[in-house]
Amino acid sequence: MGRNTKYIIIYLAAISLLISVALQLAHAETQAEPPVELHQAKLDQMLAPIALYPDSLLSHILIGATYPLEVVQAARWREEHANLSEQQALDLAEQQDWDPSVIALTPFTELLERMSKDLNWLQDLGDAFLANEEQVLESVQTLRSRAYAKGNLQDNQYQNVEREQDKIVIHSVERETVYVPYYDTRVVYGDWWWTVHQPIFWRSPRHYTFHSGFHWSPRFHISAGFFFGGFHWRNNYVVINNDYRYRRSNHRYTYSKVRNYPRWQHNNHHRRSVKYHRGYNGTHKRTVTSRNVEMQKNRIHRDKVVSRLKHQQSARNHGQYKREQNAHNKQNAFSKKSADSKKKAHFEQSRKSNGETFSKRSSQANGRSYKIEQGRQKTEQLRTKPQRTIKSQRSEHQRVKHQSTDRNNGKNRYVSKPAKAVKRASQNKQHRTPSRMTKQSNRQSKTQSGKFNARRVEP
Repeated sequence: MGRNTKYIIIYLAAISLLISVALQLAHAETQAEPPVELHQAKLDQMLAPIALYPDSLLSHILIGATYPLEVVQAARWREEHANLSEQQALDLAEQQDWDPSVIALTPFTELLERMSKDLNWLQDLGDAFLANEEQVLESVQTLRSRAYAKGNLQDNQYQNVEREQDKIVIHSVERETVYVPYYDTRVVYGDWWWTVHQPIFWRSPRHYTFHSGFHWSPRFHISAGFFFGGFHWRNNYVVINNDYRYRRSNHRYTYSKVRNYPRWQHNNHHRRSVKYHRGYNGTHKRTVTSRNVEMQKNRIHRDKVVSRLKHQQSARNHGQYKREQNAHNKQNAFSKKSADSKKKAHFEQSRKSNGETFSKRSSQANGRSYKIEQGRQKTEQLRTKPQRTIKSQRSEHQRVKHQSTDRNNGKNRYVSKPAKAVKRASQNKQHRTPSRMTKQSNRQSKTQSGKFNARRVEP
């Protein structure tokens, strides 16, 4: 029995030793893994509207962003319990199975509503915080330093601004009181240093008070249990003290105490069903898109913006070109009209100066045209003269010739039929009946002269 117990003890010791060695190796591997570099332009863009919040409130926002589903649930729960005061809502929310930082945000109705509506911003902020916590806090300090250099981050009746070497700490003036600031990110930080990624701007509610360039929310009276989170700015990580949550004593925020709190650790349980970004291994790091790919996306976006601006400029130039072209056409038409009037006046003047010569030339031209017209009419008459008249003239000429020859010879043996007919007609003093050819020739001559209307023969 003693030997068996001895072997069991040795076996358990060996297992515990192996487990401890494996844990040490995993821890060493985790420590040796370099942090993932995030896109600085997008990081500044995301942090711009919250970088000037008090440290305690900012720490709860960054932690709550890693649990986006619980933030949405808390916003809906606060909307259902809108009649509760800040402290009542904080006490009642303790019954929910949420992360302590999410519970700490329940008194701030407008802030929770804004975070839950902009889910893309909320999830991107949480992923960036899990990937590189140090770079996120360095960006917060950079934004605060720029606002401080511009004179927009100063002490006032709502907040105190302290400098710890090169770090800036912000906390409320009154004990157990929180004011939520809203500010114009396009003005507070001065000229924005990223061209493509402009800062996110949140509009302030109407009932907030404007003072020192900020819009301040009404006073939130919260117990000391709210101030359990903060930052260790020298080491650039978030600290929390869960034991401090249940205190109800009079509290004043002091950075010298808060920085001694233990470091915050992410709890996978409160992540719920939300998937981590690809490559997350539970050590606050995840693989992000390569900077070359991000630069390419930025270049594409910039090209689209430039092309859109060029298109708008070309549209404006096209309208201006049309107006200038219309004005030029009107000017050309006016100049052409004036040139025509000048030519006409010059022509009239030359006509008056050369009136006699012009009239003489015109009369000569008219005489020539009259002679040409007369000759043309004569040729037309000759062309349209009936052939029968020409033939009758030829036959009469031949008859006279034959008569002359017969008379000279003294012989009257042969006399043509037309001659006999004429002789007979002259003797009887009667005209002979016209022949068929004579009727046709007469009809043609009358038709051409307009004195005869041909009869219409029905088919």
